[in-house]
Amino acid sequence: MSSKNIDYLLELWALSMMKHDDLGPFQDYQHIYETIDASKLGDAPWQCLQTEPLAIGEDAPIWARQSYEVWYRDPDVVVSNMLDNPDFDGAFDTTPYIHLDSSGKRRWHDFMSANFAWKHSVIVFPF
Repeated sequence: MSSKNIDYLLELWALSMMKHDDLGPFQDYQHIYETIDASKLGDAPWQCLQTEPLAIGEDAPIWARQSYEVWYRDPDVVVSNMLDNPDFDGAFDTTPYIHLDSSGKRRWHDFMSANFAWKHSVIVFPF
């Protein structure tokens, strides 16, 4: 996403926060980049994926005929580093669960308490 588009989304976010007499968490795209770069992610270097335009003809929209760079950090490495980080110990559930309140009614709390996580926890994927 371009820096201009990031700034636009941040402006919308800040406007939505004004009704709560609050501000958005980031001032501009540069602030987001600095926050990402300052995150303790262990050894998870930036990687770049270069997209190639589709061969779909000259009548296709210009965005479909352009190359793009996608910068990212390997999600597997980032998650592995998070799990190794003692700051996250006990901060999130690693296994699916069903939470029932005192009357036996299901209580929805986070991703691991959802049906998706519960249903997929028993699927065995062959290698």
